Amino acid sequence: MMISEGILTLLKRGKKSASGGLSADLLSSSLNYPLSSIYDGIEELRKFGYEIETQRGKGYRLISVPDAFIPFEINYNLKTRILGKILYSYQTLKSTNDLAFRLAEEKAVEGTLILAEKQTAGKGRMGRKWFSPLHKGIWLSLILRPNIPPVKAPGLSLCTSLALLQSIKEKTGLEARLKWPNDCLIGNKKVAGILLELSAELDKVDFVIIGVGINVNQSQNDFPVSLKRTATSLLIESEKKISRVELLKSFLKNLENIYVNFKSFGLKYYREDIKKYSTLLGKKVKLQYGKEKLKGMVKDIDENGSLILETRKGKRTVTAGEVTLI
Repeated sequence: MMISEGILTLLKRGKKSASGGLSADLLSSSLNYPLSSIYDGIEELRKFGYEIETQRGKGYRLISVPDAFIPFEINYNLKTRILGKILYSYQTLKSTNDLAFRLAEEKAVEGTLILAEKQTAGKGRMGRKWFSPLHKGIWLSLILRPNIPPVKAPGLSLCTSLALLQSIKEKTGLEARLKWPNDCLIGNKKVAGILLELSAELDKVDFVIIGVGINVNQSQNDFPVSLKRTATSLLIESEKKISRVELLKSFLKNLENIYVNFKSFGLKYYREDIKKYSTLLGKKVKLQYGKEKLKGMVKDIDENGSLILETRKGKRTVTAGEVTLI
């Protein structure tokens, strides 16, 4: 898409001009390509879903862009230095996390982003499947290489949740909440989930894979019967279609800001926000922790992102588990 990307960049800039149109001759001279290449490039862009109007005497005008994971669109005005600068985008994948893990083992650089329009074997926590229909949500994985001890890695799940809450608020006005350790809820229904996978030695993290699934533009009928009572989407909650690309770029920007701080200071500057958005703090819960079952009151979330639970036998610090309100 080299020629097409050049054309697209100029059309996006031209959209801000008074006429909004650029002639084929101007595109040709600006990009130093023959007219035939300009015509071919315009047609290629239309095939990708770009709506480009041709006006007599005014040239070409960009009307709309597709809400698709086209690398150029994601990178255009992306306000990050690390996250998403290298990305792999697929129409269909079994699991973005599986591919990310393999690329990380092959020394892919930090910030590498893997996206899929659809997953056929998307993964959630506890081995559950994640419903990932075509063109309806954001299904992604990021490769991170933080220089932190493994005990602090779970905090990245909460950092990711916080970035998601910020972006959902920015792009929809909706107030989502955080359910420890890795879910984002609107009301009592899940709108997004996070899956953390890591490779580590005893005292050092080699890499972390952050998998994220966000239900963006599903209608109620798009969810299978088994999920209708527990899942929702930004479309359902806001009653308007959301740009997945713009939401993605907002999320990458917010997560990078949090992540850079986290690498130096852990959760120090984010614990209060995390606790403010928590659905569990001060609530009675039951928690499945490995083979152990616990009941108690959630008292705190500590500096490592662990849950502090007040049980009948005293306080317990829990790093992971399946939590249900009582």
